[in-house]
Amino acid sequence: MTAVDFSDLSLIRRGGEQMRAGAGPTSLQPVETVAEWQEKVACLRRLFLLCLGEKPALEFAPAPVINWEKDQGAYILRNMSYNVDADERINAYMLIPKGVPLPAPGVLCLHPTTSLGKEQTIGNDPSEKGQDYAYGRELAEAGYVTFCFDLLSANERCYPGLRDFDTAPFYAKYPRWSVRGKDLHDVEVALQVMQSCPEIIPDRLGCIGHSQGGGITMHAMAMDERIKVGVSSAGDCPARISKNPYNYARDSWWVGMPALRDFCTTGKEFPVQMHEFLAMSAPRAVLNFTALNDYQYTLAEAPFMDAAFSAVRSEVSRIFALYQRPEAFVLHTHTKGHGFEKPERELALKFIRRFL
Repeated sequence: MTAVDFSDLSLIRRGGEQMRAGAGPTSLQPVETVAEWQEKVACLRRLFLLCLGEKPALEFAPAPVINWEKDQGAYILRNMSYNVDADERINAYMLIPKGVPLPAPGVLCLHPTTSLGKEQTIGNDPSEKGQDYAYGRELAEAGYVTFCFDLLSANERCYPGLRDFDTAPFYAKYPRWSVRGKDLHDVEVALQVMQSCPEIIPDRLGCIGHSQGGGITMHAMAMDERIKVGVSSAGDCPARISKNPYNYARDSWWVGMPALRDFCTTGKEFPVQMHEFLAMSAPRAVLNFTALNDYQYTLAEAPFMDAAFSAVRSEVSRIFALYQRPEAFVLHTHTKGHGFEKPERELALKFIRRFL
């Protein structure tokens, strides 16, 4: 396998004053200032919005209501409901730590691809590895107010008669939008609800997720500056080294971003990729965990993956250095496969403590 280059991250087009009118030559040059990078971020965000499809005009108020509360010893488990659309009301858990001054920082906890949905993030998965994904409970026990909801088509939001994460009914209702766009909309509403809760400091919000939840965390960090700290575990792989980019744009079951399908078929580069999403978070803090033996890559291929992610790390670090915040970006690799084991979760807690 040949080395993969990610130096396009730091490039921006330069030319004379009339270059946008088509006058004079132009060339791609390295970004040198925060202002230049912010100009590129604005462009990348617009490109990503195109990938997400046409979001409809949704007119509603979240109108959160507390359904019930239960004392869990170290924290209070609160069940809430709120609107995410005019005709869609969902339930969520908020875990409120005991013995810490309130309000406290809040962390949105996004679950992976599991039929248990938000139940897994609060510790209700009895399987052998289930507690590896109970980061909603663990962070509450560490003193953070955590918020957990079901992603569209999971658990309580599974469409009747279909298996979890089958998104066909969504596209019947919103054929020009995307499920990833809907996920990010739901994150926006969750953050709004969190900011309205007196137990949470409204300008100290973080987000953490694994797998599906990790990918959404990465995208949300890039698009929503209310999130000050993000932790993404096994959330994404650079599309240019993906063994099957159709995973981003399937035509059945979970269909994330249909607009990317033609890019997959023609072999064109995706408009916005992992290294760009990570850098778009700057100067806010982001920690990314990636297994070198994940995304259909084996341990035998780990040297190639290690070189690729080292290149990602190097290029993204350049952007954080522009803000003089190199410590706010960490890309941690391991060879444990598609998991989120205790050592990585302990690193995540230390990172959140440092920056939130």
